[in-house]
Order: sequence, then structure tokens, then C-alpha cells
Amino acid sequence: MSLEISIILSNAPTSVCILEQSLSEVHGLDVTAVCRFAPADYISTTPAIRELERIVADTFEATRVYVFVGEHIALIDFVHCLQRRGLLDRGEYAVISVDDEIYDPSSKLSIVSRAYLDPHLEEDAYNAFKDIAAFRSVLKLTPSHPRNPEYKELCEKIRNMSAQPPFCVPYHRLVFDSISVPVEAVHLYDAVLVYARALTEVLQAGDDPRNGSAILERILQRPYHSMQGHDVFIDANGDAEGNFTVMALLDDAEVTTGLRMSMQPVGVFWYPPGSGGRSTDLPEFRYLDEAHPIQWVGGAPPPAEPPCGFRGERCVRSLDWRVALALAALGALLLVAGVFACRHYRYEQKLACLLWKIDMRDVTLIPAEAGLDGGCGLQGTGGGRGTVQLCRPGSVATEAAAAEPGPKRAYTTIGLYKGNIVAVKRIHKRSVDLTRSIRKELKQIREARHENLLPFVGASVEHGAVALLYAYCARGSLRDVLANEDLHLDAMFVSSLVADLLKGLIYLHDSDIVSHGNLHSSNCLVDSRWVLQIADFGLHEFKAGGQGEAEAESAARERRRRLWRAPELLRAPFPPPRGSQKADVYSFGIVLYEIVGQAGPWGDCPLSEDEIAARVRDPIPGAPLMRPDTSKLGVPESVRRCLESCWDEEPDTRPDIRFVRVKLKEMQAGLKPNIFDNMLAIMEKYAYNLEGLVQERTNQLTEEKKKTDALLHRMLPKTVAESLKRGDPVKAESFECVTIFFSDIVGFTELSAVSTPWQVVDLLNDLYTCCDSIISHYDVYKVETIGDAYMVASGLPVRNGDRHAGEVASMALHLQAQMCQFEIRHRPGETLQLRIGIHSGHCVAGVVGLKMPRYCLFGDTVNTASRMESTGEPSQIHISETTHSLLQRLGGYMCEERGLTYIKGKGEMQTYWLLGEDPDQRLSRLRASSNVYFHPVANCVPTLETPDLIRCDTTSPLLLQNPVPYKHCQYLRQRALCAVESSLSAGDLPSPSRPTLPVLIQCAEQVERRCHQSAPSITFCDTSVP
Repeated sequence: MSLEISIILSNAPTSVCILEQSLSEVHGLDVTAVCRFAPADYISTTPAIRELERIVADTFEATRVYVFVGEHIALIDFVHCLQRRGLLDRGEYAVISVDDEIYDPSSKLSIVSRAYLDPHLEEDAYNAFKDIAAFRSVLKLTPSHPRNPEYKELCEKIRNMSAQPPFCVPYHRLVFDSISVPVEAVHLYDAVLVYARALTEVLQAGDDPRNGSAILERILQRPYHSMQGHDVFIDANGDAEGNFTVMALLDDAEVTTGLRMSMQPVGVFWYPPGSGGRSTDLPEFRYLDEAHPIQWVGGAPPPAEPPCGFRGERCVRSLDWRVALALAALGALLLVAGVFACRHYRYEQKLACLLWKIDMRDVTLIPAEAGLDGGCGLQGTGGGRGTVQLCRPGSVATEAAAAEPGPKRAYTTIGLYKGNIVAVKRIHKRSVDLTRSIRKELKQIREARHENLLPFVGASVEHGAVALLYAYCARGSLRDVLANEDLHLDAMFVSSLVADLLKGLIYLHDSDIVSHGNLHSSNCLVDSRWVLQIADFGLHEFKAGGQGEAEAESAARERRRRLWRAPELLRAPFPPPRGSQKADVYSFGIVLYEIVGQAGPWGDCPLSEDEIAARVRDPIPGAPLMRPDTSKLGVPESVRRCLESCWDEEPDTRPDIRFVRVKLKEMQAGLKPNIFDNMLAIMEKYAYNLEGLVQERTNQLTEEKKKTDALLHRMLPKTVAESLKRGDPVKAESFECVTIFFSDIVGFTELSAVSTPWQVVDLLNDLYTCCDSIISHYDVYKVETIGDAYMVASGLPVRNGDRHAGEVASMALHLQAQMCQFEIRHRPGETLQLRIGIHSGHCVAGVVGLKMPRYCLFGDTVNTASRMESTGEPSQIHISETTHSLLQRLGGYMCEERGLTYIKGKGEMQTYWLLGEDPDQRLSRLRASSNVYFHPVANCVPTLETPDLIRCDTTSPLLLQNPVPYKHCQYLRQRALCAVESSLSAGDLPSPSRPTLPVLIQCAEQVERRCHQSAPSITFCDTSVP
């Protein structure tokens, strides 16, 4: 009965075929399976453990002995897989582990400790008794440990002599004491001794010492005593059969926890003297101590096969093995043939498949007038052919427009295909012959799927409409990103872009596409997630042979492309379209310089593009090679050395792209290992940068809005202006009763005749500034000024009951009082006289005009007020009988009857002169009103004793701005410290519940009096208005 075994080994190179043949044919062992499970550097991960579990599931029914060749940590995982299936509980299976490391006697305890068994095992998942017990079915076969006491002396001599000629290895005891001498050195020592022994015997026998056959006869099939203390036998083939130690779990009194067992040597394999020396002979196994044999589970080695056989042939009637073998062979043959046929069929189907084909009628080219979400406007170029212009802040032109003067722009052709935005690249060919090679190119480019390659959407091969469609990258090319001055590219951004470019190139070089051939910053695109994607690779035969292609590709684009091209390609008269991998490394170096320097592919080089290409193609003898200047780059030295190695003149000495990635490992130290986390970090940094830009633009917009609102509020009433800003229609409004004020300058015509135009302008400016500052103290609205005429109204657009007559009357008295102190700037000593007319009545007000809208008043009241002014007298306030009645009803105003006055268009009317007012009566009205107008000064602060009141510094000048209505003393306290730029006016603040009269009186005592006696006095003689 032959023993059926399975060989489990890693993917490391090994003579597994020779081993299988030797075990099965020579020694009568049946190898049922040979399984490879992982690379040589095994890492205990979930996928690796699953692979081992799959191997156990596939082989445990047809074997009883596993020969395991691999690392110790892999052996631990494999034993655990057997243990989890319960295969080691009854001693039915055995594992023989072959280890090439020399057995160390000091590791008998550590080999079964938790850290040695499985350093990745979690504490709660570790069971010392159960996990160590699993190794009772494991035998480790390792080279025997040296037993010769002179072995250490030999190692010391080897260390000392290594420092002497001809080796001259630098030797330092503190360093070399921790480094073990390789076992190959001892083998070399043994080989010299064996040769010396054979040569001595040849000389003693009188033979020729140059006779190699005579020497070889005295070496083969003889043992020799190794310096390690073992007897080693040399077989007929000249192979020295080593000494191996077998280790197994034995009871150990030194172990105080768990199973109290440790991995100890139980026997050795050796060739006894007088053996045949054939290569097929196996060494003999001998126990080191017959009293301590292998402690098998169940007390005996596992049986060669189960009671019913591996396939149950002993328990059930089995088929003839010849029939089974024939059927298995036929099935295997059919299966292999079917697999090959299926693969060939699928490959041909993929070549014939037209999934890449796109009908251009399904592509909607975005017109020139359209725009993209989140982008800027698109402008057509080319008469509606679908080419659109993507204007980005700080963007630059593509190669076609790089050398053109004027503003730089980026151009591409954009379309919509199945709801997605795609970039359309037109190929200047009338048609495409779909040969097998072109179909293979299209298949390769369609199957090239990587996060750092631009996705290929499809191609159009219709007559006259040959084009390639790719996914659209919203942020443009890498060149656009580097040229964007608003975008701050920190170290993480740069590292991420370089890492993406490296990963994309590695994928290209490992794929069937082989190389890019035309790498530069314009075909490295950046999508909306800030992931760099390489474009314009492959499909060289598809693009070749285009009619008029040379005309379409401008000379400026070709000149600029040469800045990234390798010297060997520049020298070639007909460079291959796909270039080479070494040329891609050179182009990558230029792009890397462009990224880290952010000053173009050649920095601040003063030479032109043609001169740079010529110097690179034909170096000047004796002069340094023409390369970008790296001395000004603020990068680590490793990055600078990597750039210089990528630019090497000899292609063969340039590193491949994988080694470039290793060299730039320091540069990518800050990147996260997970691509999603890295993308989130980059997006977060971009968001912070964008927030800063948005905040800056918002502040600028806010300032401009304040200026616009201030200008608009000067032209129109606030309520009307707000309605216009909201887009609401402003309808004309009828007011039952308002008071209108007209005034003009007496003798203005004569004064203008003797003054220059500039003096007239200064006079009117000083006068209206003074008037504007005065009317801001009253609930009135300035309608317009025409020449020297000044028109003011109260009661509109915000109704104020009957107070409009009193507000206009108090304002008129204030203006008349101020005119006594107003001096003409260019005529010192002279004062102005105003003729004022006031009338109250019905009025209609509305906005007239769209281009220069004006808030105009209509009605007979306006005409009558104008007639009251024109029929008045200098320095007098002429009021109508209607206004007089309203003032009498309000009380506190002194009037004098003028009598009947002829008014044009109205006939004779009873009119009056307004002489003055009682300030106490006006203050009483203000106290009784719910609206108390407080005019803040520069340093009003709340008092500590009464925080609801305001203490104002009366020495500070009054701020000339619109009055601010406050409904409560708390509002006075809160708003007293507002900025002087505040443009609040009536109606801006919320209206709380009406306060009690004592509170209003208390508040009114803290604000300045609003009668005309309390108005500021302003002159314009020596200084201009602040």
C-alpha cells in the first residue's frame, strides 16, 4: 500500500517536479496534489488564510500526510486551518514541514509561544492549550545545528580574515559580532578539506595530481567529517547529503503554562558508513533517545489511508480502474479542448463585438451658447461645429493656441452622450478600415480600466465623422491646474498628483499597450475628484494615415510637444508612435519638474522652444546636457536625484517606472494608504482653499453691494428700492394727504452770470450738502433738485399721519435759520436767501422710467406747492391754507396771514407766512409718538448705572446720516455702538410692543432735540464738506 501525500508549497522557485518524480517513482509514494498558496514573502491576511482553507478543502479527502514547504508563519496558518476542520483531533493526519533554517536549540520554548506562533492573533482568539496541541501532528525537518566546539573559532577566523586582502571587508567588532557567518562559508571550508584529502591520497598513490578522474574517485561515495561536527556522505553524483534534524512536540518540564510541551529534536537523518551512495537511496532515521520517541496523537502515526479508502472503494463496489482512468483521461482532454475553444471563441467575439462603436447622431454637441454646471461660460469657435471654449480663472491654452498672442484659453469639443458629458476628439480621416489590428487596439483601449487612466467611452467610424469619445474631466488638464493662480497646491496636492501619474504609467507599462509615447502635462487630465488621469494613449494605428492630419496639428503644438520628448526620439527621423517605456520615463521627469516647480516644463529658461529642442537633440560637445534647472527647486535631495536619473542621456541607464516610484517614496509619505481617504483629504484641502476664495469674493461683493445700495437709496426711497431689488413691480400709489416743499435761490440767475461754471457747481454742491444734512433730521424725503430748485415731501412713501406738515414746516424753519450763516465760498461775506413754498394735499407717487428710474410725484398738489414758492418772497416761508390748518391742528407753530394771493391756474387763495415754532410743543409730540428718532454719535456708550440709557459725548460731531427709528431704550443701547458705515433708516428695525409713556420720556431725554434750534451749524467758507 503506497502512502498518499500532498505537497503544499509557496510560489517561491523550487524543484518541485524533481521532488514529485523522486517520491512517486523511486520511493513508492503517491503524490496526490501539489498546491501553491502564496508568494515567497507570506503575510498572514484574510485572503491568504482563505487560500489555505481552500487547499485543505480540496485535498483532505485524498491524503493523510502533508509535506509543507514554506515560511513558519504560513505553516502556523495551515495547521490552524486543519485544526478548525477537526482533522488533527484524532491523529489521522500528519504535517511534515521542511525548513531550510538551521535548528537553534534556544528556540524550543519560543517556537510555541504566542508571539512565535502567530504575532497577528488577537488576545481573545488565542487558546494556548488548543493551539499548541495542534502541533503534536507536526514534524519539522531542519538542518542540524553545528556540534563541533571549534565551529565558533572558525567563524571568528572567517570574520577576521575577511578584513584582510584580497577581500578587505571593513570589520568592526561591535557590528560584526551581531552578524552570523553564512553557512556557505563553512561548506566552502569543507570542500577545500575534501579536495585536499583526495589530492593527498592521489599523491601518495603516485598518480598524476592533474588527473581529475583520480581525484574524483577518492571523493565520490565516501563520507567526510564536516566542520559543523556531522558526518556527511557524498553520493555518486557528487551531491553532499546533509544532516537533518527532526523536531516534534515533547513534554518539557521547563514549560509551566498551557500544554507543558515544547518543540524539541527527536531524531536525525544520516547516511551510515558503507551505504550504496546512490542518489535514489534515502538516509536512515535514528532517534536521539529511544526513551523519548515522537508523541503521536493516539499513540501511533496516522494510518496510510482511511478504513474505507480515500474514495470509499473498500466499502462500496468500485469501477474497474482502467475504465475510470480512461474516462478521466477523456474527460480531461475534452475539458482542456473545451477551455481552449471557449477562450478562442470569446476572444474572437470580443474582437468582432462593436460595443465601442458610437453613432454620432446619438451625441448632442453642446452649442456655443450653453454652459456647464459649476463651470464658466462657453463660447463657440468654429461656426457651430460643437467646439466650445472653457474659460477658467488663470487657465492657459492648449498646445494649438499656446504660441498665439492674446488671452490664453483652453479648448475642447464637448458633447452629451446618454446623459453624460463626454470629450470628443476628432480624427482627420474620411473613414476607418476595421482591420484585425485596429480591432485589437480598440479592444485593448476599452479593457484598460484604471482609476488613473482616462475612461474610453467609444469611437465613431462613420464616413466623414471619425472621432474618439472619452470621459470629460471637469478641471481640465494638469497644465491648467498648475497655471491657476487662485489654487494653492501644497505638498499633499503635489504628492497626490505625482502618485496618480506614477500609478497610471505603471499600469500602462504592464498592460498590452506597453507605453504612452506622447506624455506631457496637457494630456494629464484632472477630474472633479482631483484624481489625475492619463489621456491620449494607444490607438496609434487607428489615428495613423489621416488626410490633412499635418495641417490640423499646428506647428505650434508640435514645437511645444518636443519639450517633453526624449532625446532619442528627437533624433529619430521617424520615431515610433508608441515611443518606448524609457522615453516615457524621460517625459515623466519633465512633467514632475513642471509639477514641483509650477513654472512650466523648463522653468525660466530664456531659450525658445526650437532652441531647447535643438540643444536636447544635439548636445554641445564638452558642455553640460541641456536639462531644466533643478537648483532652484525647493524639493528634497532624493527628488532632485530622481529627476536627474530620469533625464539620463542613455535610455538604458534610466530607471523603469516602478523604480522611480520607489525613489519618490519619501515624497509620498504624507498620502493615506486608502485611495478613498486620500481623495477625501485632498477634497477637504481644496474645500478650505475654495472657502477662502469664496469668502474673499463675498466680502468684495458685500462692499460693492453696500455702495450700490447706498447709491440706490440716494436715488429712490428705501421701500421702493427694496421692491425693485426683489423684482416686484412698483405700482403708482395714491396718498390722501402729503406736504410738499419747494425752494429756490433768490437772485440765482444774476449770481450765475457773474460766476464761473465751476463756482456755480461748487455753490450748489455746498448748498445741497447743507440741505441734505439738515433734512436727514426729519421724517421727509428728498424728491429731486433741478438747478437751484429743491423739492422735498413728507408723508410718502411711508405714511406718518398728520405729522407730515409739521416735519416739513420744522425742516423749512431749520433751513431758513441755517441760510443766515451760510456763506458763498467764492464770495466771502455774502449769504444766500431762499424762497420757500409749502402746500399739503392729495398726491400720486410712482417710479417712472427703466433706464434711469425716478420717483416722481403727480397731482395738483405739486403744482400748487410750486406756485406757492414762485409767489413767495425772499427769506419767507409761504404756506397754503391747507398746510396752515394742519399746523394749527398739530399746535406749536406761529403763522401770519398774508391775505388773498393770486395763484396761476388756481385764482385767488388765502395764504400764510410761517414765522416759527414752539420747541417744547414739538418735543411733546415726539414723546407722545411711538417713533423716537435717535441720531447716534461716534462714541455713545451705555452707562454702568442705568444700562438701558445712553450716555453720549456731546463734544463729538454729529454723524450726517439717515435717522434711525428705535422703539425701545434697549434698542438705543444695543445700536449706539453700531459702525459709522451703517445705512439704517426708517423701517429697518423690528417693531416691539409699544412702550409705556414714562419709558419713552426717559428715552427722549437721552437723545438730542429735533427742533431746528438743535440742528448743527455748518459753513462752507474755508473748508469743504467732510
